[in-house]
Amino acid sequence: MKKHLDTTEFKTDTKLQALLQKRKAPLSAAAMQETLQELTWYLSGPVRFFLAAFPKQDKLDHETIHASDIDRVDIMYASDDERYLPVFTDLAGLKKFKPVCREGEMVYLADKQDLLDFLHANDKVAACVVNPDKDDLLLYRMHLQNMIRVGQER
Repeated sequence: MKKHLDTTEFKTDTKLQALLQKRKAPLSAAAMQETLQELTWYLSGPVRFFLAAFPKQDKLDHETIHASDIDRVDIMYASDDERYLPVFTDLAGLKKFKPVCREGEMVYLADKQDLLDFLHANDKVAACVVNPDKDDLLLYRMHLQNMIRVGQER
């Protein structure tokens, strides 16, 4: 994971935003299947996510960290009694969800492998939830593994 700095250039992924929006539209079963396939294919590419986390004390000044270097992170508890890691497709979504970071909390850019590593290190967390309260796309371990594999085969 790479620390997001104010100087970090990151453009909103309009293609991803459009696919997430299309997924929520009223579609026929065939159109929904096609949209989900297109979204999965797109997510198998070089997509990154924003997340807020507290790195371990000895990693505070590091520009990059591994998922195992996260000391703590906000976890969402859902009505299904599962725990989810909130991640966002853009910084604006993260800031809307969490307007202010607490002392020692940093914003990171994470790829699918980073998210999978986090889930493997935290077995009580069921999945990552992309853009909670907006898109609510769940990325379970199996989804992430499959997207990583497809991305490597591309």
